[in-house]
Amino acid sequence: MCASLHTTVLTALTLIALSALATAAEVRVLTVGSTQVAAKAIAADFEKLTRNQVTFTIRPPVDIDKAGSLAPTSRVALARVGVGMVVKEGAPVPDVSTPEKLKAALLAARSLTYGDPAIPNTSGAIARDALAKLGILDEVQGKTHHAALTSGGELVAKGEVEMGFFNLSEIPKGVTVAGPLPGPLQGYTSYEAAVLSKGSMDKACAAFVKYLASAPAAAHWEAAKLEPATTYMPTRASR
Repeated sequence: MCASLHTTVLTALTLIALSALATAAEVRVLTVGSTQVAAKAIAADFEKLTRNQVTFTIRPPVDIDKAGSLAPTSRVALARVGVGMVVKEGAPVPDVSTPEKLKAALLAARSLTYGDPAIPNTSGAIARDALAKLGILDEVQGKTHHAALTSGGELVAKGEVEMGFFNLSEIPKGVTVAGPLPGPLQGYTSYEAAVLSKGSMDKACAAFVKYLASAPAAAHWEAAKLEPATTYMPTRASR
């Protein structure tokens, strides 16, 4: 069986693809939804190369955190994603290219939304930290709506909320990305792969974990708006 987790750069753990079946013909993957587009595309290439079958189970991060311990030395870095600010499609797009300009836009906005900041290693927590760094967290609290991806995206798309913060790989329909959080305010959810220690240590699973971090896989991560680990930590990602 294979599994996945996710975290920010600060805690260093996120996606984890884990173990395989004893048959070596099937690799089972437990993963979070935010990685499934790229992971499934990579799996399709892997299946063509090896004739092994890859099956996925999509679960929220909290379930994957409980999946079990990891096999020693099996973790590899895969990709990461930052947070962007969005507005309703067709609405004026503010300049958020610097912390000062983002601060001015947020103070002028009538309302904003982001995910539950109490959930670690998510866009909501990263957005809250950015507001704190800007020194306006308390100031905008009264006009802030905490909402999950789907409901938050709908609020912005319908114009009911003026601005929202989402992972750049999970931008809802009906909105326009004004830009990513500027450098010093940006945070990342990082994804890694590893084999579950309680699962089979079959070569098929280890091979798929390695392939997820390979150079051919990088294009699929990029297509899904995720930054391949080879671009920011090449030594670890390639080992």
